[in-house]
Amino acid sequence: MKRFMSVSLSLSLLMTGISLSACAEQKVSESQVQQESDFTFEEKNGGLILTGWKGTEAELQIPSEINGKAVTEVGESCFAGNIGLKIIRLPEGITAIGDYAFECCSGLEKIYFPSTLASVGEGAFSGCASLTVADMQEGIEKIGRGAFLYCTSLVYAELPSSLKEIGRFAFAGCHDLAAVKFRGSLVDTLPDRVFLGCTNLKRINIPESVVSIGRRAFSHCESLTALYFPSKLENLSGYAFEGCSSLTSLDFSAARIEDHTFAGCGNLQNLTVSSEAEVISAGAFSDSNISSVSLSGNSKVEEGAFASSGVKSVDLREEGSYVLKDGSLFTKDGKTILAYFPADPYAEEPAEEYTVPEGTEVIGAYAFFETGLTKVNLPASVKEIHAYAFSGIPAEGVEIPEGANTDPNAFGSETADPVQSEPAEETQTETETGSYAGDKSLFDEEKYAGFREIKNDEFEAWSEDYLAANKDMVISSDLMPYIIMYKGEVIPHYMGMTSVQNHDPQMTASAVSQFGDDYEEMYLMMDHGLFTELKRGRMTEDLILYSGVYDSQLMAAAGTDTVPDQDQLTAAVGTVFTDPIMISTTTDIGIACNFSDTLFIIYASKEAMEQLGAVSIDSLLHTQEKEILMNAGAQYKVLDHGVISVDTEENGEAKTVYRKYVKVELLCPGEHAS
Repeated sequence: MKRFMSVSLSLSLLMTGISLSACAEQKVSESQVQQESDFTFEEKNGGLILTGWKGTEAELQIPSEINGKAVTEVGESCFAGNIGLKIIRLPEGITAIGDYAFECCSGLEKIYFPSTLASVGEGAFSGCASLTVADMQEGIEKIGRGAFLYCTSLVYAELPSSLKEIGRFAFAGCHDLAAVKFRGSLVDTLPDRVFLGCTNLKRINIPESVVSIGRRAFSHCESLTALYFPSKLENLSGYAFEGCSSLTSLDFSAARIEDHTFAGCGNLQNLTVSSEAEVISAGAFSDSNISSVSLSGNSKVEEGAFASSGVKSVDLREEGSYVLKDGSLFTKDGKTILAYFPADPYAEEPAEEYTVPEGTEVIGAYAFFETGLTKVNLPASVKEIHAYAFSGIPAEGVEIPEGANTDPNAFGSETADPVQSEPAEETQTETETGSYAGDKSLFDEEKYAGFREIKNDEFEAWSEDYLAANKDMVISSDLMPYIIMYKGEVIPHYMGMTSVQNHDPQMTASAVSQFGDDYEEMYLMMDHGLFTELKRGRMTEDLILYSGVYDSQLMAAAGTDTVPDQDQLTAAVGTVFTDPIMISTTTDIGIACNFSDTLFIIYASKEAMEQLGAVSIDSLLHTQEKEILMNAGAQYKVLDHGVISVDTEENGEAKTVYRKYVKVELLCPGEHAS
């Protein structure tokens, strides 16, 4: 997690400011209205949707009409990546700003919204680097997912009372955002990660209409000192206030408190949970510094609710489902201990030994988790011991009663290092190489004879040409986070992104174990940030590219629900799979061999790559890995599969390895299998 925070800070420093201006209607002269011929558009429902702009002005007044027809929408990605725009005025009559319409307009300082605007699309202003204020007109009903993602200089946002829906990540990463004002609203949910990473957020008035606060909604809002909750609040989701290190006390009436809600709230000392709290989930207080919790006796406290927390004592305000015995929390019948707390939580010398009362039958999960005890005496009445009950206590310090049903992880640690998957070692020296598809193979040696690898010096020269062709678009510092997220130097982030796009549960589990689940949708948002870059790729050759393959990618290629066998891969020859996965390729087969025992050998024509779009990440980061990122949504035709021998190096020594391969052809957009 420390690494995650360090990376997040680095990404924030990479990006310069962002700002949105006040929305007052502006009067402009005819000379300020740009030429209609600079716009591309399409007609819809009698109005026009703007689809692109080829002008170069820094200040733009969008016309209200083109060819006598009203302009009603700014379309998807219409101005994306235009770093020269500084001021934009939208005319009355525009009702919608499309998805990613102004994405990565890093020079945009002000935008004037019309009173007719009803919706702001997904990622509409994500990656903008100079907007400072978002003051939205009444009439706006929807702000899409990630609309202001990474607007790092946005300092103030005022949201209209007409607002009905605000999307996940709407203001995530706006680290300069100091205040958010709801004029009143119809919003019932502050969704997942809506203000994640707003490290300078000090003031926000949560509307009375809000009944649910989503997962990581205020994660790492380090400057929040107090929050006032709506009386109707029903649900606090996991990690909702993670890392809110300036919060000192909270009093709320949520019906459900989920896992890790207060994780990392180092200054939060006292917490009062109202009688309306029906469920307190496992891990609800973990990684917090809360020392005292006041509970209603009617709450349902799940096993592990106080695990990994700083809680030293619990106060039951009235009788209900639980009782306290010498400070520890038991079910009302006294048969299950849920959480150990010392009888004197503030004793100068903390207790090292505890005797469980006679009659106790169940030791709940996490009951003695990391309590500092060295010995726990169990009565003969104990019949069940649940997972992680004695984690942190030496096994010799607990004598298990005869016949007790004990979970195998009773003394285990859930924080153990995850098992890292390594490429399979190939020890064969005699392996049958070549095609396994036989007569079904579609690989045509003559057709692909002109395709080749780019060697190191050629790759470097191509990269320099790439940078020169895109010098104004690619290497500006505010766009770098969209690129750097994909590199192995930020391994947990890379794993998070690929696990999401590859639908790979094993990789997902490994990524979660390293840094939590922040990546769940962040990487799908960040991926679009790359779209702006990918469209500008410049290919100079018909290339052979290589990619180490995950099981999920093989399953996508073969159209199977499990890892395909040899016969299934043969049956897949000739099919086309649309890429729901992320393929990061290299021109060096030796590099690809280090990542997997199966390779995609990709025959990528210059035409297909230019139409699809691709970017040399390593041109930007100078890592010399010769890596090219393919655009999401690519299509590949399966040509052949088999085994290949590869001469490579390991620790400077020559080595031959054997790898299974699937040969595929990258198709031009819209091309289909023949």
